[in-house]
Amino acid sequence: SSKNLMKSMVMQALGGPLERTNKFAKVNNEAATYDNLLEALEAKEALISILTKSGWDEFEAFDETFCNPWDKQSANGFLLSDERIKLYRIFLTRSIRKSPDGVLSDETYDEIKQVQGLLGITDMQAEIEARGAFGPNLQKVLDTAMTEIVSDYTEELASNMQKKVDDVMTNYRLTEDFLKELGATFYAKAVALVSESAPGGIPTPELFAALEAIRKLGKIEKEDTYPPHMEYFGSVYKKSVLEAMGTTGVIRPEFRGPLDDLQSRLGVSEADCKNLFLEAIEEKMVPMVEWVGSEMERTMLSQKQLSQRRKKDMGEDVFQTGKGADGVLGLGAEVNVMSDIMELVDFYQENEVAYEDDEGEMVYPVTALGTNALDQELAELLYRQFVVGGFTTQGEKGERYEAARETFGGILGLETFKKDEIKNNIASTVYDNLVSNSLKTKGSMDQQDMMFLANIQTKLGLSSEDGEKMLMQAQKKVLSEEVNELMDAPTPEGIKAFRERCNTMGVDLAEDVGISSQRLARMFESEITPALKSGTITVDSGDILGEIQESMGIEAEECERMFESLVLTLAKNAMDLINSELLRGRDENAVDLIKELVRYAQFLDGELGLSVEESMANQVANIYEALDFADEDPEDVSANLDLLRTALGLSS
Repeated sequence: SSKNLMKSMVMQALGGPLERTNKFAKVNNEAATYDNLLEALEAKEALISILTKSGWDEFEAFDETFCNPWDKQSANGFLLSDERIKLYRIFLTRSIRKSPDGVLSDETYDEIKQVQGLLGITDMQAEIEARGAFGPNLQKVLDTAMTEIVSDYTEELASNMQKKVDDVMTNYRLTEDFLKELGATFYAKAVALVSESAPGGIPTPELFAALEAIRKLGKIEKEDTYPPHMEYFGSVYKKSVLEAMGTTGVIRPEFRGPLDDLQSRLGVSEADCKNLFLEAIEEKMVPMVEWVGSEMERTMLSQKQLSQRRKKDMGEDVFQTGKGADGVLGLGAEVNVMSDIMELVDFYQENEVAYEDDEGEMVYPVTALGTNALDQELAELLYRQFVVGGFTTQGEKGERYEAARETFGGILGLETFKKDEIKNNIASTVYDNLVSNSLKTKGSMDQQDMMFLANIQTKLGLSSEDGEKMLMQAQKKVLSEEVNELMDAPTPEGIKAFRERCNTMGVDLAEDVGISSQRLARMFESEITPALKSGTITVDSGDILGEIQESMGIEAEECERMFESLVLTLAKNAMDLINSELLRGRDENAVDLIKELVRYAQFLDGELGLSVEESMANQVANIYEALDFADEDPEDVSANLDLLRTALGLSS
């Protein structure tokens, strides 16, 4: 088609000049390369004119259509990438060299852009070449400006240097991004020079104004100046913070304003100054923490334990004596590091190190664990000891300790769950000891005991639910130990007293004390067996059995089953003894046993499940008939005899 023919004509018309041009470039004949590229541009313009007259509607995208370097059939498709770039570089530098005033005129710049399109050079590559060709000019003027402004700054000098920079940028059509990149490099050098000449490392207002002028010269954003300022002036700020702390370690209010002014004069960002402040805090705090930790170890550990500290677990409550905790309420609170800890807390608070985050949580940016001043074990031990000291110390001092508890935990770097765990452990120990002492000495908890526990609950920040839970656990623990001891040698009196105490305390034997159903059955049997055998509990003693059943928390049906099983067992035992006595001809010894058997028969309507030989059964019945019942109702005696005969398997 005519369009393909026209395209082929364009390729041939441009391909030839470019091929000749490349031959000159290969032998570094820059003059011939430049002239041939101009000829190629003339050919390009002629072709565009022809295409316009022919009605070709794609001539406006001429470079894209005919000069695509990635299309092998295009005008420049036969050139390698390096060859195209070399041609462009030669034309660029030659254009400046041939320019009368050494600048890029609009005409020259337009020619360069035309060559860029002809050779298929990307904007990025063109930027790289421009920087390589004209960057030294910008570097030179920036270096001069930096040196002059830092050495003797005046506003007029800064204005003159700005004009020189603007001229270079305009003359060589350089981008602002390039200026910013070079400007940042020279700005960093300027900061270094100012740091060397500034008295005490702090820039004078004149030197700071010089830096500001250089910043504007290089179009540098304020935040981009922070890294060099931090590098050269950060140590000055940190040193000033440490000096402001003095021997007390606390920055007094009158020094805070000057430190803020210093930040501005040094040009260090607020975030960097905050980090430098925290570094100074750490430098001061670590020795304080290490001292507290060493005092705790020295006080609580024996020499041997101290020497093995890092290799062997020291345990929770190991003291120099080798004993467990035996201080106030069994917590071992005698360690005297409280004043040292309060100095650490005051240091942290008065320097306003901690802050509240967006969610309302307190943040402790410098901690004992975070700085490796303490290990986890010692940090937990210190917190535990401080909490104990808080509620065992009375008066204003005790209140101070309590108020500082959470802050100290934060300074140590303990997680919230770990602090709660330690507090709960302490509370549990207090509850256990108090409940144990009260139950052993008084038999129950009185109002004074409950008030003391409520006070402990408040001091440790426990919820009422947690307090009730701990009280129940402590009671369960004490009562569990007591019932274990009781059941080693159970007595009816002991069991009765124990269950009545549990009832008074509102404690369920199974659910709260944790007594198993098997042990409850044994307790039930141990309490009523002597009473059954002695006749204290009879068929008319339902109220007694009901009270025991309810007191022990046994279901009525289960209690009835247990009672029936016990009666059958006792009846069999009694019958075995009766049989033994009668075989030996000791009828008189069997009398009380037969009466006992009758009482058991009364509970179960004679259905005792006994297996007795008929002769023995008759002998037992005859003995019972022969007994003196003059003081008893004949009807009752007759009814009892019928029950006995039923139990023995005899007809009534």
